[in-house]
Amino acid sequence: MSFNLPNPSLLGILLVTSTHSGPQLIYKYPTDLKLNQQPSQQYQPLLQKNDKSIIEDSTDSDEDDELYEYKNNDDEIDDQTGHQSLVNEINDDKDLYGITSESWDIHHLNYYMGTRLDLRRFLDQQDDLRERQRKEKLEKKPTSLIKTISKTSLTHSQNSLTSLNKVSAINEEIIGIDPIYLIEMLAPPKAMCNTRFEMTIEGKIFLGLPIHKNDDGSWKSIKHSESTTPTKNNLNMFHLVFIMNPPIIENNYRIDEMFQHVVSKVSLVLRHAQSKHDYIGQQSKLIQAFRDQGTDEIALIEKSSLCKLIFDCFTDISNSRVANLSIDGKIKSFQIPIKTEFHSLPDPTVPYIPGSYLSSTVNILSNNGLINIGESSKYGQQQKIIHEEEEEDSDEIIIYFALLLLDEPENIIRDIKTSTDSILARFIRMIQPTESLLKLSLRNPQLDIRQIRSFAFHLIYWRRARIIQPLSSRSVYIISPMAPLTIKLYDDITQFNLKFPTLPSLPHFLKLLSPKSRKPQQFAAIIPSRDHRDSYLQALAWLNRFGYVTQQLTFIWLKISRKIKIKVEEDIENENLSKKRKNSNNLKPETIKTADNSSKQKDTNTITKQELSNTTTKSGIDKLKEHLNQSSNVSLLEEDDTIILDPGRATTLERRWINEIIFNECKLSNELIKIFYKLLKYMNGKSPLELLLLKDNVSRNELKKLLFAIEDYIISVRHW
Repeated sequence: MSFNLPNPSLLGILLVTSTHSGPQLIYKYPTDLKLNQQPSQQYQPLLQKNDKSIIEDSTDSDEDDELYEYKNNDDEIDDQTGHQSLVNEINDDKDLYGITSESWDIHHLNYYMGTRLDLRRFLDQQDDLRERQRKEKLEKKPTSLIKTISKTSLTHSQNSLTSLNKVSAINEEIIGIDPIYLIEMLAPPKAMCNTRFEMTIEGKIFLGLPIHKNDDGSWKSIKHSESTTPTKNNLNMFHLVFIMNPPIIENNYRIDEMFQHVVSKVSLVLRHAQSKHDYIGQQSKLIQAFRDQGTDEIALIEKSSLCKLIFDCFTDISNSRVANLSIDGKIKSFQIPIKTEFHSLPDPTVPYIPGSYLSSTVNILSNNGLINIGESSKYGQQQKIIHEEEEEDSDEIIIYFALLLLDEPENIIRDIKTSTDSILARFIRMIQPTESLLKLSLRNPQLDIRQIRSFAFHLIYWRRARIIQPLSSRSVYIISPMAPLTIKLYDDITQFNLKFPTLPSLPHFLKLLSPKSRKPQQFAAIIPSRDHRDSYLQALAWLNRFGYVTQQLTFIWLKISRKIKIKVEEDIENENLSKKRKNSNNLKPETIKTADNSSKQKDTNTITKQELSNTTTKSGIDKLKEHLNQSSNVSLLEEDDTIILDPGRATTLERRWINEIIFNECKLSNELIKIFYKLLKYMNGKSPLELLLLKDNVSRNELKKLLFAIEDYIISVRHW
């Protein structure tokens, strides 16, 4: 199991309320929550063609949440007979070793557990299966179609379809527990409400955020309660409970991400709807009235928006999709983010989603909510991400990046059900992966940069786009170490050829980017002529979209030579001697004290070679680690040279070294000095120089000239 793969571990959702009559179970889904029920271990592709998303944007000032209008669309699914025959066919599709076609689906976790022998057996099996299916298709008539239970429902899983066609009583056992006793425990007293609720029974986790009304009858939080008009109703508390069964090794991680991204957010939005329109109270009465009339569960989902909300939430979240829930007439989106962005290469034994993206720049973007960085270490061990641009506004950084659409513009416009002439639709058509959001706003003055940032955020949250550095023919691109060469290459060769019939084949195109005979070059080197530039950049965007290539970036450190340090040492000594002579003339002999040499004082941000040699014992190593943690700008001193790890936060002595380089050793011109100080904060080995070109108005020629002038005092590396 890997934290890089989605695993909601969701078994079901309950809605519990409490009135003057006591606690009661209003609704549960699935309706047959059995003791041995297991969560789906299968994740879906990142982009679901049938996902029904959001369209028009509006803001609710009370909650500061963005709510969206929703338009319906007719969907059709196979009837139960046709679906069941397919299920039976899959179940019968096994060889002597128990391998099924589902096991070798790249979207199934078991895909990553197979051996080469398993694969050979599976391929032989698939040949026989295709031949059998071809013959059966000639004999069978097309299955009939029926409309889905709701116009806005997504394609349902096998479990969802099966459970919908069972009329289960509300008082059946839940995970082997009598609902009477369970509901009592899931309706905590007021003192335990309005905070995280977590309970374990029979190895199953019951997770929620019970909401209790205030003493004054309002439902708002304390800071909002003054402006709320309390509604008169019999409802005292409601609790949306998520039942989970995560693997033991992932227990805390899966519970935390479910609560953070789904449980707490949905519960608070429901509280807002209850506060404004008594939404939970009215829907609870409606559900009970329908149930008294003998309404089955299928019709209940059709007739009650709250039941539909719970059904949609379970269906989408359990399948790792974005859940677009209609709450009190408004649409809100919820999801557990999927890890597709990596700042370093995962351990070879740790699986991840095929086609994931690899780039160091995700460190810079990780604190703006647009990127969910994947694990890059061992199971269960999460790395602390250090944000290099913490002092800067993250929104300010984003505008220098570009958007890469993960589908064709018209497909996205159609899927999110926005009007073809809306502002959002026009924005989607404007997006070019070669243009930063800032340039896009300058080219289209009808859209201000704040609106563009908002649109960009939503497209990324809906998994329709991702942030990249603007594609350029002057940048260097290489095959990503995470490229899905062993998983998707065969199918993608065909897709690439259909998309770009006049370009080299996909394998040849990849070979051009990462040749063995020479180091990677600018992308322009493989473009035959100016007329081919646009088509080659479109192909590059396609390769980025599917995780085949990544940009090679440049990182540098500032190196201080022994010669520079000696020269600065002498200057400081001379300055101190001059001060000492001047002061001695004004002081009595008995008050004169020997002045310490400031250059020989220990710098708290410097580690000497002697200190490093004294760390052979455990206590010495602990002291060194403590020193490193306390120092924000550690300089590692070797015998000859010093590497300043963060010259943007240089100490007084380090600034003397830097000034000696630019003014005396390299004798930079005024123009290059200005560029040098812009570059200084990027000389930390973590911020790519390509970012400097994007956001600090420095040309490639100017940067090249500066790097040539100071080449003896920098160390540079190239990687993703």
